[in-house]
Amino acid sequence: MNAHFQFNGHVMSQEVCEKHGLQKISTGKNLTCPECAREFVLAEKTKHQAETDRAVFEKHIASAMLPDRHLHSAFSNYQTHTQGQAHALSQCASYAQRITAKRISNFIMVGSTGTGKTHLACATAKHLLKKGLKARYITSEEIAQRIMNAWDKDTKDQSEEAVIYQFAQYDLLIVDEYGLHDRDKRMELVHKVLTKRYDSKKPTMLISNFTLKKLHDDLGDRLWSRFQHDGLTVVECNWQDLRMSSQ
Repeated sequence: MNAHFQFNGHVMSQEVCEKHGLQKISTGKNLTCPECAREFVLAEKTKHQAETDRAVFEKHIASAMLPDRHLHSAFSNYQTHTQGQAHALSQCASYAQRITAKRISNFIMVGSTGTGKTHLACATAKHLLKKGLKARYITSEEIAQRIMNAWDKDTKDQSEEAVIYQFAQYDLLIVDEYGLHDRDKRMELVHKVLTKRYDSKKPTMLISNFTLKKLHDDLGDRLWSRFQHDGLTVVECNWQDLRMSSQ
């Protein structure tokens, strides 16, 4: 039969924890090692925090609207067979780290279809999402359509200004397929979003099948200058279509 005595208000036992070498204390019908109890509480807190972080990440992933095909796209599974691909991967990874460190700058990727631009963009977004930042993927056509849909709404929260404001709140906005939107009015709406993000000091990643010169001409000198103001990284993806080469 174990002997017990009082110490600092706790009922101590002569039974010793084999792991920590400490005397156990009585907690009702059970004997508990103080250090084991502390480790258990710490483990539960860590588990709870991990579950909370996972829930937040899943919520951010959902709101990022990444294409289903690229939900698992990451820097780690982007294949590099050329020096250009390795350079693109390095530039995107470095950019993700800069945005995570709150160093504002913009990023442009141009090149033909099937060169892995969207894969790298989504990998960049996922890096930010894992760090607790908010990223959003969208095509330029979808931006224009979202704003135009607001014209049919009567509520103030769905006005053109409100939609543009929402696009300006993300820590990173990825605008894919720039240039595939209809011309004139829709291009003007896309440019409004890009300008708003510049005014809000928010970084933008712009992806296009245009050549760099054509993209410059399409954005115009004023918007192109704004894109460079806080720093601009340009990556030209000029290798062959990866989709075609894999067939």
